Amino acid sequence: MERIILGRLIRFCIYDNIYMKFTIKGEDVNMKEYKYISLFSGGGIGDIGFRNADYIPIVMNELEENRAEIIKNNYPDSDVIVGDIATHLEEIYEKALKKLNGERLFMLVATPPCQGMSKNGIGSIKKAIREGKRKKIDERNYLYRYALVLLQRFRPKFFVWENVDRMFNTLLLNEDGKEVLFVDEFKIQLEKRGYIGKFEVHNMAEYGIPQNRRRTIGVFVDKELMGEAFDVNKLFPQAILDKVNFKTVGETIGQLPALDSVDKKMAKSDFHPLHFVPVSRPELYYWISNTKPNCSAFDNNECPECHYISEKEDVFCKQCGKLLPKPTVEKDGEYRLIKGFVSTYKRMSADEPAPTITTRSAYACSDKNIHPTQNRVLSLYEVALLFGINPNEYKWTVRKNGKEIYASAMLLRDILGEPVTPVYTKLLGENLKRIEEMPK
Repeated sequence: MERIILGRLIRFCIYDNIYMKFTIKGEDVNMKEYKYISLFSGGGIGDIGFRNADYIPIVMNELEENRAEIIKNNYPDSDVIVGDIATHLEEIYEKALKKLNGERLFMLVATPPCQGMSKNGIGSIKKAIREGKRKKIDERNYLYRYALVLLQRFRPKFFVWENVDRMFNTLLLNEDGKEVLFVDEFKIQLEKRGYIGKFEVHNMAEYGIPQNRRRTIGVFVDKELMGEAFDVNKLFPQAILDKVNFKTVGETIGQLPALDSVDKKMAKSDFHPLHFVPVSRPELYYWISNTKPNCSAFDNNECPECHYISEKEDVFCKQCGKLLPKPTVEKDGEYRLIKGFVSTYKRMSADEPAPTITTRSAYACSDKNIHPTQNRVLSLYEVALLFGINPNEYKWTVRKNGKEIYASAMLLRDILGEPVTPVYTKLLGENLKRIEEMPK
């Protein structure tokens, strides 16, 4: 598999030992443009922050057509290249080169998919590989090599990488065929190409987002730009909030019109096209409507009929025999509890930041997805707010049969469940501009 990946890169590797230097045009300080390339752009959500920091995405690349349509609607001046980066690398290069018109690229950003990254510890990963339960090579974990090719060819001033926090547990095979940690190998390759920096895990709640969202952020700068003695810790924006002052779910979405997943009429609102939720099937509604704040439906030991409190493992009320409002499954007339983690079918707290919002935000069975006080999951409008996004300042639409319509709820939940938050990328973008202007 690794040979296949390297084979796809071979026609670009002739540039590996060539530092391409761009003649930087004389520029008015007030007219300076911060041009960058965005790889694995998703729905362009993370790029909102860079745009708000006055950056210009000259080229954006996204594998999936439906996501790319949303990008095109929001970044009309960017060349959006749709498809596998492995087969479009030269096109990305040529189009960006043309748009730079002799200027030096300010920044290269790469935010690849995280599905190849494991939640398990290193020991568990190695054991799974030995037992044949996990592939030794996951091609998705080698996508960074395409970013390295463009880095080598453009020599941008800055390189930014973003992924999930479990990236620190991910194993790779290096050039010598040895198992190494992803972050260690990636850093070595960046340093070989003349870049200094580091990877850190940041919680987005520390940067003003009402969501506990831990992301691996890598920021690197051309060593020739800042000098080898530059303190790489300065590359990251400073956290602005401590845990005591984190923004909460309640203060962010508590004043919105109420919704209820009991039926179609109650599950939507005229307030905004994105403020609606899926209708719950009757048994699910029975579970969540009896779930107390900060609790899971698995904690529903109190019978809603006679109020007798049964035991944790009970499915039926021990006093009146009524089926308890717990997640259960029925087979051949027999009921048993659904197997699940303690955080499933659980309400989030109104007094804390939201838990990490994932692509499964539409499902009550997923991790702490139930609204703090209402009988439903979060609406797309609420999800956007919990990412620090003003829903009215982004186009959530695609074109179909010549008309612009809202993208499917599934697609929007996907693109909102994956990225770094725009508030963070705005702070990062502003910080890199300050660094570039520092006396050398």
